[in-house]
Amino acid sequence: MNTLKAKIIVFFLLTTFFIFTALTVLILKMEREDRVQDLTGLLHHISSEIISDHLQNATPSTGLHYLKRIELIQTLSADKALSNPFFQIIPSPTPKNTPDNTITVVTKLSNGYYFVARSDTHIIDKNIQRLTMTLYILFFGALSLLTLMFYIILQKLLDPMEQLARSCIAIDLEGKPTHFPVSYASVEIQRLGSALQSLVDKIAFLREKERQMFKDTAHQFKTPLAILKARLDRYALDPKGDKELFLRQANGDIAKLLKYLKELLIVQESQIPQDEVSTSIDVRSLISDLSAYAAPLLMRKHQSVNLSGNDTFTLTTHIGTFKKLVLTILENCINHAPEKSTITIVLDAQERRIVFGNSVSADKAPALFNSNLGLNIIRELSVLLNMDVTIERREEKFLLSLTGVLE
Repeated sequence: MNTLKAKIIVFFLLTTFFIFTALTVLILKMEREDRVQDLTGLLHHISSEIISDHLQNATPSTGLHYLKRIELIQTLSADKALSNPFFQIIPSPTPKNTPDNTITVVTKLSNGYYFVARSDTHIIDKNIQRLTMTLYILFFGALSLLTLMFYIILQKLLDPMEQLARSCIAIDLEGKPTHFPVSYASVEIQRLGSALQSLVDKIAFLREKERQMFKDTAHQFKTPLAILKARLDRYALDPKGDKELFLRQANGDIAKLLKYLKELLIVQESQIPQDEVSTSIDVRSLISDLSAYAAPLLMRKHQSVNLSGNDTFTLTTHIGTFKKLVLTILENCINHAPEKSTITIVLDAQERRIVFGNSVSADKAPALFNSNLGLNIIRELSVLLNMDVTIERREEKFLLSLTGVLE
C-alpha cells in the first residue's frame, strides 16, 4: 500500500535486515578467526607433546600413522577438537601440496627435520553454519516482535494524522468552527494541525466577509430597484404621465445602480496580484500624477485638487493596488464635493499620514462615499496595503486619513 505507515515499516524492516546481516557477517568472521586460533594453538600443543614423547631421531621415512591411535589424539578427535588429523616429517620448513581448508603447524626437530601437524576445518565450518542458522532464527523471531511493537507505536503516533484527515473530510464551513484534535500529537503534527486550523479560520472569515458583502450589496440594490419598479408601474398605469420626468428619474435610478455595480467590480479586483512586487515610491509625486489623471472628472464639476505644502515621504508598497486606493478615494471625493470646490490633500511625513479633505455638500444627507459598499472597498484596499483608514467630519469638511504606512 502506498501509505506513509507502510513505507516507514518497509524502511524499518530493510534497515534492520541490512544492519543484522552486517553484524552477522562480522560476528561469524570473528568467531571463525577465534576457532582457527584455538585450533592452531592446540596443534602447537599436540606437536610439542608428540615430539617429546614419540619422536626420537625420527626421519622423513619414519611412518607416523600410529600417532592417530595414541590416547591424546583419540581423545581430541572424540571431543571434535580435531578433524582428520595428519602428521608428517619433512626435510624443509615449507610443506608441499597443502590441502585447502586445513590448519597446518610446522615444528623443527632437534635432528634438523620438521614435524608437520595438520587438521582440516570441517568441524569449524559446521559449527559456524550451525551458529549462522541460530542467529538468523533468533533474528527473525526478534524482528517479528520488534515489528509488531513498532507497528503499534507507529499506529499511535500517526493516529492524530488520521484524525486530521477525518476532520478535513467531515468539515462543515456552514456549521460550527472546526477544531482539529492534535493535543497529544508530536510537534510536527501539531504544527500541521495549527496550519489547517488557521486555514479553516481564514476560509470561515472570508466566507463571513463575503456573506456580509453580499448582504450589503443586496441592501444597496434593493431600494433603487424597488423605486425603479414603482416608477415603471406608475408610468404604465398613467397614460398621461410626464415622459420627460419619468425618463429623467429612471435614468437617475439606473445611474445609481451603475455606481453600485462599478463598486462591486472594484471589490472583485481589489486583491493584490501574486506577481505584483513591492516598490519604493515618492508619495507626493505619485499623488500629483493621479490628481492630473483625474482631471477630466474634476473639470466636469469645475473642481480642483490642492496638494498643500512641500512635505513628502517614500513608501514601499504594491504600487498598482495603492494607485487603485487613491483613485477610489479621489473619485468619491469628487462625486460628493460641491461644484467649484477644492479637494485638499495633506502629507504628514512625520506621522506618515495622507489626509484627503473635501467640502460637505448641501444635500439633505451629505456623505463622503456613494454607499457603505464604497466605504468597504476603501477599507478592503487599505487592509491589503497594511494601512488604517479613519473618516471624520469637522464642521464643513469631510476628512479621510490613511495612516500606519510601513516601509
